[in-house]
Order: sequence, then C-alpha cells, then structure tokens
Amino acid sequence: MMLRRNFVRAAIAAAALAIAPIPGSAQDSGPITLLVGYSAGGSADYAARVMAPELSKRLGRSVVVENATGGSGMIALQKLVNGKVDGSTLYYGGFDTVAVPMLNKSVKIDWKEATLPVGRTAITSMAIVVPQASPYKTLADLVAAAKENPETITYGSPGIGSAQHFVGEMVGHRAGVKLVHAPYRGGTQVSNDLLAGVLDSAILTTSTALTFAKDGKIRVLAVTSAERAEALPDVPALTEIEGFRGLALPLWQGLFVKAGTDEASAKKISDAITASLEMDEVKKRLADAGFAAAPMSMGEFNGFIQTQADTYRQIITESAITIE
Repeated sequence: MMLRRNFVRAAIAAAALAIAPIPGSAQDSGPITLLVGYSAGGSADYAARVMAPELSKRLGRSVVVENATGGSGMIALQKLVNGKVDGSTLYYGGFDTVAVPMLNKSVKIDWKEATLPVGRTAITSMAIVVPQASPYKTLADLVAAAKENPETITYGSPGIGSAQHFVGEMVGHRAGVKLVHAPYRGGTQVSNDLLAGVLDSAILTTSTALTFAKDGKIRVLAVTSAERAEALPDVPALTEIEGFRGLALPLWQGLFVKAGTDEASAKKISDAITASLEMDEVKKRLADAGFAAAPMSMGEFNGFIQTQADTYRQIITESAITIE
C-alpha cells in the first residue's frame, strides 16, 4: 500500500511538472495584446488590425489591438517593456521605435536591449515631390536650384524627427546643399501648403503622393525605396539617381516582443507573421493602405533594423537633428 501511495504521489508530481509553465515562455491560452502607438484609423493601426485576426488563427489565441498613443509610439513601447516576458504582449513598431530614442535623450529605451524583433510585416517608400506648376522636373533640377539659391528652397515634413525630415536632411547632405526644413504638425497640413504653392517641395508617403499625382496636382521626383514603386513605374528610385546611389530610406513596420521572451515562443509568432503575409487577402488589404507585404524572419528582421539604425544615426550626426 505504501508503495502504491508513493507511486501515485510521484505520478501526480510528474504530471504537475509536465503542465507547469516554463519561465519566460508564452502560454498557449489567453489573449495576446497587440500594442499600437498611434490612434485608431492611422496606417499603423490599420495594418495591425489587418494582421491581428490572421495571427489569432495561427496562434490559436485571440489577438486584441490596443492603441496606447503618445510620445511618437514610445508610450506603447514602454508598455511592452514594462510587461511580462511571456509572449502575451506584442508591439507594432517601425521607424519611430529606433529613431526616437536616438533623437530624444529623455527616452531611455534601446530596441536592441529592450525588445526582440520577431518579424517584419510591411514596407513602403516616401516620395520627394513638388507642385505640378513647379519648374523643377527632376531631383537634379531641385538640387541645382538649391545650389544657385542657398537656403531658400523649402521642403515640408510632418514634424521634426519624422522619417520625412530624415529624408530631406539625407538628400540635402548628400547633394551638398542646405534645404530649408518646414516642419508641420501633420501630413495633411504639408499637403495643403504644397498644393497652395507655399512650399517648394515636400516629402510625402508614396501612398499620399500617388493620390495627388493621379489628379495631376503634384510631380513626384523620386521615391526613397531601393526599387521603384509599383504604382509609380516612371518615377526613379533615389538609388538610381546620380549622386544618390546607394541611398534608400523606406518606411517599415514589424512586430516585437519583450527581450527575454522564450525563443521557441518568439519563433512561433514569427512563423505566424510569415504565414499571414502569404495570404492574398492580407497582401491586398495592406496594398490598399500603400504598403507591400514584406515578411522577414527574426534574424533577417534584426539585421534589417540594425542597418536602418546605422543610417538613422549617420543622418542625425550629419544634420544635428534633435527633439525634446
């Protein structure tokens, strides 16, 4: 009888160990929170809501989007960092995730130390544009005018430290000219003043530029991706233009978990991202917002971000960009 009791106790203990959670690993039940640092209706929120139900199907868990707005995405990122290391929280990040802590010394979050990138989701480009009535037909024309008339040619962006601001400074530095930055409080105001002829040029997202270009209201001089935009096949990529070869600054999005998350759990999420982005409907819905599905595995994504980070740091150093 004593032997039987000991056997039963041992069996119960073994079963308990078999189902006990492994520290740092994601559990296969309970909802997953997908943090977005921007308000509902924006491009990041839209893309996250495209991805959420697809991830739910593949992970077997409800994925719920939560908008934690403020601080150029840093409020949401801080929530991830403050959360548990169990894979129950995802963060939808991009350019700001890497660039804002470089620009704002009060932000103490380093993506390399605080997060684990699990997969890139989408990518798009920005466009260097001028009003349709502008005398500048090419980027070379714009640069020539800036050289002939130092510190008079303006370009608009949605704000200091924005990706568009980085593009303007990168182009000016490479061309050896000083373009005058006109920071606004959002992209709508930039477009309005560009169309009104207040600005000589502007940096817009390619999806925004496409809308105005189709209506014949603006001229697109170049896109910032490594290759031409599918929707603008006649517009050169920056990398094709003499004096700018090798320069590319895309806008990208991807998913992160907290650093220290169990590798197997992170890999499961990464695989779910890749599988979701293979769906034609997902590709179409992202394309509707101007993004191309662009999956990258964990290792590839980490390397991509590091390359982008190096470019951002170089632009910041060359242009002395800071935000408070």
